[in-house]
Amino acid sequence: MTEFSEDERERLYELTSIGASHASMAFTLLLHRAIAPSVPQFVDLDEYCPDDSWRTGVIFQADGELTGLVAILLPNASCEIVWERLIHDEESEDYDDHVESALREVGNIVASHTMSAIADRLGGRILLSVPVLVMEDADTAFASMLHERGAEHCVECELTDAAREIHVRLIFAPESKSTTGDVGEYSPQDQG
Repeated sequence: MTEFSEDERERLYELTSIGASHASMAFTLLLHRAIAPSVPQFVDLDEYCPDDSWRTGVIFQADGELTGLVAILLPNASCEIVWERLIHDEESEDYDDHVESALREVGNIVASHTMSAIADRLGGRILLSVPVLVMEDADTAFASMLHERGAEHCVECELTDAAREIHVRLIFAPESKSTTGDVGEYSPQDQG
């Protein structure tokens, strides 16, 4: 059985909200611009429609207290802002390599902040895989990965700045209920 109960959904909302708050702080520090998360949304993957405007993404496998896929997706305009903030030598012959390296590093930092905060709340550890960088049609590639793994649901937040120039989607797709049993044992009172 892979369907999440209402209580488990609420706990996933809570954990995603905690992670998204830390992801926003990481982006704020990296970009020197205040970034805030939206309220998490639970999405049934049979209703998931990839949007080709989310062209770039960094995707991880998470293992430990929570298991599943974590994605950080950006449209082109947001990528350009990240590049401008993090890469200053535009004349470099290795500019494309610098861009890819910067995006992987941003993904690593943001995903690490996100999943470390969730792991702390659960009182355990979550390990992340090496990042997979997708530079074209990232949302479609992520949807394919979800379907290949048999995922049925995901929880996502949008991270934005006040001017709405930066848009980032942070998505967590937990594996089947049998691998997320600890979520059912988490309660907001555990926050300390």
